[in-house]
Amino acid sequence: MSEAFPVGPVVLGYLLLEGEAHGYELLSRLHEDLGRIWRIAPSQLYSTLSLLERRGLVLGTKEPQENRPPRIRYFLTERGKEEFWKWALSPVPRLRLLRSHLLPKIFFLLKLAPEKVPDLLNAQKETLLSLKAQVEGENPTDQFQRILKSLRLLQLDAGLRWIAEVLKKEGA
Repeated sequence: MSEAFPVGPVVLGYLLLEGEAHGYELLSRLHEDLGRIWRIAPSQLYSTLSLLERRGLVLGTKEPQENRPPRIRYFLTERGKEEFWKWALSPVPRLRLLRSHLLPKIFFLLKLAPEKVPDLLNAQKETLLSLKAQVEGENPTDQFQRILKSLRLLQLDAGLRWIAEVLKKEGA
């Protein structure tokens, strides 16, 4: 998966959560719910919808409007539903993706399958522990690389503490 914002899976999640929608409705929901995590431009959303339709993950149907061009209403396909769940239940591979990729997954799981949140967070914990072991095993020889290693370890520890706190406080 690309490290860019997961616009495609998020769109699939909204269609699963809310049912059919046109682009403007999706953009409004996205900005309202996830706007504190990231924003996308309308052009990016519409190109994503087009790509999802070409991949068979959504189906668009034209909806006539009086005195305006028709708008396209999108529906989630079974394949789109499968793709969404595959994404939503998988931990992110890198620490820097916790905010932009893990938080949207948690958002959707809390609404669609809250019982799956602990599984995702525990899988994410294991991923971060594995990354931490890799970093701990590094033996940097120059000063900058040692400083970088120190930062990475502190960030991994912070991510692990955050996951533990969410699991404890939220009963996840």
